[in-house]
Amino acid sequence: MKKTMERISLLSLSLMLISSFSITAGLPAMKAYFSRFGYTASQVELLVSLPAFAVVAMLFLNSVIERWMSERQMIVAGLLLFSTSGLLPLVVQDYPLIFLSRLLFGLGTGMINAKAISIISERYSGNDKTRMLGYRGSAEVVGSAILTFMVGQLLPLGWPAIFAVYGGGYLILLLYLLFVPYPKEKKQASLKEKKKGSARLRSPQWRFSLMLAVIAGIIICFNSIISLRVPDIIVDARMGTATTAGTVLSLMQLTGIVAGVGFASLTHVFKKNLLMIMCFGFGLALALIGLSGQLWSLVLGTLLAGFTYSTGVTSIFYHLSEKIPTNLLNLATSLVLIGCNLGSALSSFFIQLVTPLAPSNHLLFVWIGALMVLTGVFASQLLARTK
Repeated sequence: MKKTMERISLLSLSLMLISSFSITAGLPAMKAYFSRFGYTASQVELLVSLPAFAVVAMLFLNSVIERWMSERQMIVAGLLLFSTSGLLPLVVQDYPLIFLSRLLFGLGTGMINAKAISIISERYSGNDKTRMLGYRGSAEVVGSAILTFMVGQLLPLGWPAIFAVYGGGYLILLLYLLFVPYPKEKKQASLKEKKKGSARLRSPQWRFSLMLAVIAGIIICFNSIISLRVPDIIVDARMGTATTAGTVLSLMQLTGIVAGVGFASLTHVFKKNLLMIMCFGFGLALALIGLSGQLWSLVLGTLLAGFTYSTGVTSIFYHLSEKIPTNLLNLATSLVLIGCNLGSALSSFFIQLVTPLAPSNHLLFVWIGALMVLTGVFASQLLARTK
């Protein structure tokens, strides 16, 4: 029972890692509210992707903070900062203060981000590690799906109410404190390993990690665009309401459960080709969303996107854990996460950049679908060259 609760508690650390985009169903209402004070739609959308910039900053700072704080202290502090700042817009609706709270929210996320992933590769090995990494991917999207669904249900109470979902971080903190042990021997071994290998990534390892970071960043960027623009497509085309959009996005993320549970089997069957196949599938899903004229085809596209996105990202961290030594894994994971969060942070800017080429949401999704297929080709070449 203790071992089971330890696994559940470790997996729960990933439940809210990608939750900054869970509030997107409330964007139409937030845009309408802040437009009265002179804020543009782009400025409101920035509140969603803003935490990713803070996450990137914190990932750079983590190596410095680790000299003064243990892994446990960092995770506890991160969860406290995450939850407290996440709840602030519930009581304060001033744009500058919400802007600040979202930055603090990102810093809290950044303190636990790399730890939530590398802690699994450090504590488990072999098939157990592969399964746990798959379950971790599931936990990430399940958490996001639950929060997105809750946001849709809270929306009728007014957009500030949707930020109440971030209170769940306190429950995760409780589970972590109660059920994740840190034996003294493990602490000492961990400190020795850190010193010993202040070990740097060798040039091939650095390049491999960097290329995976680029691929992850592209996948995350395009997935973030789904969260940002699908609510607008649904509302503008009169396929449904903002609540409908919240339900569709939560269903999309729930396919991550299937992706996570089936990850070990898919890896066994497709091996190095899995990442390429998922990139191709994700590209197809994006194009389908862009070509959708009815709700059923949009839902089909988002479900396929949820499955391929989740499997693709988990595959990236799996390949990383297979090629990078354990004492360097936290560093390599941080590098890939920087790519992930830059992709998320730059998603709204990317939309503005390609607007001249893709002035409508439909063209935008077809265009990024094609780019995703090209990314799949690049991923295939990278893994084929890496021994």
